Amino acid sequence: MTSASALARYAELTRQHEETARLADPAPRPPADQLIDPATGTAAIGRHPDGSPVLLPLWNANGAVHLHISARTGAGSSTLIDHLVAAEHASPLTEPWVADPYGARPHLAARTATTKADTVALLREAVGLLRSRLREGDSGEGAYSPTPQRPLTTITLGDWPHLSTCEETVLLAEEIALTGPLAGIGLRIETWRVRFQPPLPLTTTALRDAHQITLTARLTPGLGTHAPHPAAPARLFRTWTPEQ
Repeated sequence: MTSASALARYAELTRQHEETARLADPAPRPPADQLIDPATGTAAIGRHPDGSPVLLPLWNANGAVHLHISARTGAGSSTLIDHLVAAEHASPLTEPWVADPYGARPHLAARTATTKADTVALLREAVGLLRSRLREGDSGEGAYSPTPQRPLTTITLGDWPHLSTCEETVLLAEEIALTGPLAGIGLRIETWRVRFQPPLPLTTTALRDAHQITLTARLTPGLGTHAPHPAAPARLFRTWTPEQ
């Protein structure tokens, strides 16, 4: 006789399969300048199985929101980062900085780096900006809200397993992770889902409460789950195809 737990597991797998099937056909991405909602501090990055948009928080009343993207190779993390950088480039309230060993999207990001040495230089500049904003009182009373004069600055570190082998990179990124939200500077790191990989710097400490995105599908790029933090329930979603 089939146990109740086995039946429940089968029902859950069936539900997940049906949700995944509803996301099989990718939809085109809306124009980049329509992706960020300044009223809520969110960026639309894709859609849920019911068709509703996936809203990723970029900032809230407490400041910038960090993001940890964990992906299998070929699962669509580069497309997701392209969505975010394009949206931030199109908004006067956000300014993307990108360090990516595999291509730093120079036509969209305000600052870019493709080598470890350039990444250190980019992070030194970011920490300088962070400290300057804190000295000038950006962490004062009242809810955080970016302006064109002092935009939300996002620091994307692609292929964190590679970049984090540099000690100074880790120290600079850790300072941004710990105090950046107060000054409107968000950190975004990309890691790979490799079995038996030891915990990476920041992923279990300074970024343990970051918003989580996990991209898992190899045959359906851009399919994965997202959650406000590691302990929260994760929701299935799929990123849009790039704007044509």
